[in-house]
Amino acid sequence: MLAIDIALLVGSAVLVMVGAAVVGGRLGPRLEARRRRLQGERNAECEKRRLAELCTICGTLIDPAHDLWDADQWWHQACYRESLR
Repeated sequence: MLAIDIALLVGSAVLVMVGAAVVGGRLGPRLEARRRRLQGERNAECEKRRLAELCTICGTLIDPAHDLWDADQWWHQACYRESLR
């Protein structure tokens, strides 16, 4: 009787492990694909924000602490003064 109980317990444990491996094998790639898609969306948002912080005239990066925001665009102070001439 004890041998049958142990055999059933071991058999059940093996089935649970095989089931977990099958589910993990199918679920793992889906989770990885979702993680990569979400990371790509975050990267795209950062890139969009970075591109929005370029000077309208010369196209180089601006420093929000020193440069100007006018007409919904960023301007270097020197570029802004030059455009007013």
